[in-house]
Amino acid sequence: RRALHDFNVWRQELKSVEELSAFRMYERNLFTDVGGDPVEVAEITASAFRVTRVPAVLGRFLVESDEQVGAPPVMVIGYDVWQTRFGGDRNVVGRTARLGNVHMTVVGVMPRGFAFPVYHEVWTPLRLHSTVYGPAEGPEIRVFGRLADGITLDEAQSELNHLGRRAAADYPATHEHLRPRVLPYAESIVTLS
Repeated sequence: RRALHDFNVWRQELKSVEELSAFRMYERNLFTDVGGDPVEVAEITASAFRVTRVPAVLGRFLVESDEQVGAPPVMVIGYDVWQTRFGGDRNVVGRTARLGNVHMTVVGVMPRGFAFPVYHEVWTPLRLHSTVYGPAEGPEIRVFGRLADGITLDEAQSELNHLGRRAAADYPATHEHLRPRVLPYAESIVTLS
């Protein structure tokens, strides 16, 4: 699960998967004008929203520039959070709220029922850079993507096997016994929910 280094390699080299994405989960208190309560947060790559192909109902979803170190802290909120914490204010985009200890600007609202990747209510940019972490270092992340048109799971697995063997040869201390697997999304999240 400490696959940030691998994720960046896969993102550059996998041709059988488009829009490879990653996330990690946490819970934080969201403080608005109506008080503070915990919300489920997905710290996620901007590409995840292209994987889901679900547009925001207000504003925008995350974009790659949001992931850059030094970029303004932003968040996308779910429909229920918009209704309960922001009173359904149609001018919510551009408002600031505190998530944990960080003041963040709302840049978008996702539609009712959108809770991707598992049951999340707020999305913030995943700002992790592989140059800081070596193989099998860094925080735990989950990796997912969408198969490229016409590609089967077996074909994607074959390509990933090749990259896994190369990683095992290049990094035997950390990767010798690791075998990356391609799973249908629903199967991969069973242990998360």
